[in-house]
Amino acid sequence: MTSFDTLEDFLANDAFREWVTGRRPQDYTHWQEWLRQHPHKRDLYEQAAALCLVLHSKAQPEAQYTGEIEQIKQAIREASERHVPAPRIRMLRPGFQWLAGLAALVILGFFLKDFIWNSTMGSGTPPVEEKIIATKNSWKKVMNTTQSAQLISLADGSSVLLSPAGQLWYNMQADQREIYLIGEGFFEVVKDKNRPFWVYTPFLTTRVVGTSFQVQASQDQKIAFVKVKTGKVTVNSMKDPDHYLVLEKNEQVKLDIVTNQLTKQTLAPALHKPNLTSVLSDNQNFEFTPVTEVLSRLQHTYHIKIEFNPHTLQGCTFTGDLNGVPFAEKMRLICSAVEASYETQGDTIYVTGHSCTP
Repeated sequence: MTSFDTLEDFLANDAFREWVTGRRPQDYTHWQEWLRQHPHKRDLYEQAAALCLVLHSKAQPEAQYTGEIEQIKQAIREASERHVPAPRIRMLRPGFQWLAGLAALVILGFFLKDFIWNSTMGSGTPPVEEKIIATKNSWKKVMNTTQSAQLISLADGSSVLLSPAGQLWYNMQADQREIYLIGEGFFEVVKDKNRPFWVYTPFLTTRVVGTSFQVQASQDQKIAFVKVKTGKVTVNSMKDPDHYLVLEKNEQVKLDIVTNQLTKQTLAPALHKPNLTSVLSDNQNFEFTPVTEVLSRLQHTYHIKIEFNPHTLQGCTFTGDLNGVPFAEKMRLICSAVEASYETQGDTIYVTGHSCTP
């Protein structure tokens, strides 16, 4: 394991370079925990981050560095006049000297200040999640302040059933679909092999292509879970991103947050939390089931209002396996089967159709 005693240790580490240049949310907690455990290395960490950013930028001929170094010297002099401590660049081989100058300029700039987010765990500053989202304009936030689970439909057609007090940030604009979750949520994901679906939490990262699963990761708990209803997912802890487990249907992984121990188990209904038990254990494989019954089941399971006239849907039945299918697609399949239609107005879905009785 790398000890990170020198700048070269940081720059030679793949995980560190990926964190600095990619700024992925799933890496943030890992490095904040590292800083918490090694506060005496924060200066070295910040210098390494600056150097890494410089290395990652577009290379220039060495002859062009002279003017930039003069600008750096001027910036350091101005910082001294304002009584701002100049960055200390140390433990560099001679070949890295020009990088030290460029790094000083970067450290003096606002970008690095924003990058590091200037926070420590439990400092009373805004939550870690707010800092992550604040760096990405394309992220949107949802908080469930109600007493029941809240259904959230995403732009790609996937759906999330967010538990009470849960918080969710999502970014569906990038090549990778990304979710950041605090609390508990049940996910039904549209398959897209070209755009993996990531769920980040303070403790766990889950990667899927298309499946249904539940994630439980509350900051005030000592145990976190991922439970798979259909499909397959990979799970790793934030503290050990290189070690992951593959989960399939009816399997779960338990993370002991204190020991960072991942344990794979067969899914046990008794472990489910009451508010999401129905959606995780509910078998939605229907065979000649009255459509009115199917809609009533969905209304109860997803805690959403579905208005329909039982008389206009009299005699209509539905056959199909809806397990793992995102909610919007469930509604489309049901209505298509009986030549009905639906529309959403506010928090209510209105279904209109005609009798299937001859």
